[in-house]
Amino acid sequence: MSIIRFNHSYSNSSKLMAANMKTNYKSLPIKQSGFALFLVLIMMIVIAFLVVATMQSTSMDSRTSANDSDHQFALQNAQLGIMAAEELISGWPAVITSENKRKKFSCNCTEGLCAANDIQPSEANSKLATVENCSSLPEVWKRKYVFTDTNDDPSIQSSSSETQGGKKYRYVIEYLGPDKTAGAGIYLFRITAKGWGRNESTTSLVEENIQAALYEKY
Repeated sequence: MSIIRFNHSYSNSSKLMAANMKTNYKSLPIKQSGFALFLVLIMMIVIAFLVVATMQSTSMDSRTSANDSDHQFALQNAQLGIMAAEELISGWPAVITSENKRKKFSCNCTEGLCAANDIQPSEANSKLATVENCSSLPEVWKRKYVFTDTNDDPSIQSSSSETQGGKKYRYVIEYLGPDKTAGAGIYLFRITAKGWGRNESTTSLVEENIQAALYEKY
């Protein structure tokens, strides 16, 4: 009888232990699976942040590169304006054949010809040009309408063919008078040019002082 009871008790205990072991065996993978899922989720979040950060950095680099390229393009156009002004000045002796054909440099930069600040007519007037007597003047790019690229803008603009080809610029010329230290027929000018990039909001301003040998024809 005791043996039978022992066996019966052992049998129940074995079943209980087996049941417990079975229960423990089932619960362990569930805990491990949940923890692994949590780790995967964290890794995915981290990777997502890295991808977004990389994309933002790449996008910013692309925008910076594009802006730099457009500023360089605007600078090149401004330099084209300087060259166009130099070419215009070099042709003046051929058209200034009498006193009434002299170039007139005004306070408001009429036709792109600007009176320069602190340049007195008595010192600057010559067989080539005359200067309007003005009070204190600001820099040319600060004068009314200059470089606004509107119908009221007095500056000289690039030709229509150049503008259509993307070479957009405007320029003004200041007359600084004869260079008396260099001899007759030598004149000083200041050219200021503004160039535009492919984006209308991108601009560049260039200023250059030049000495030109312009011998009058009369």
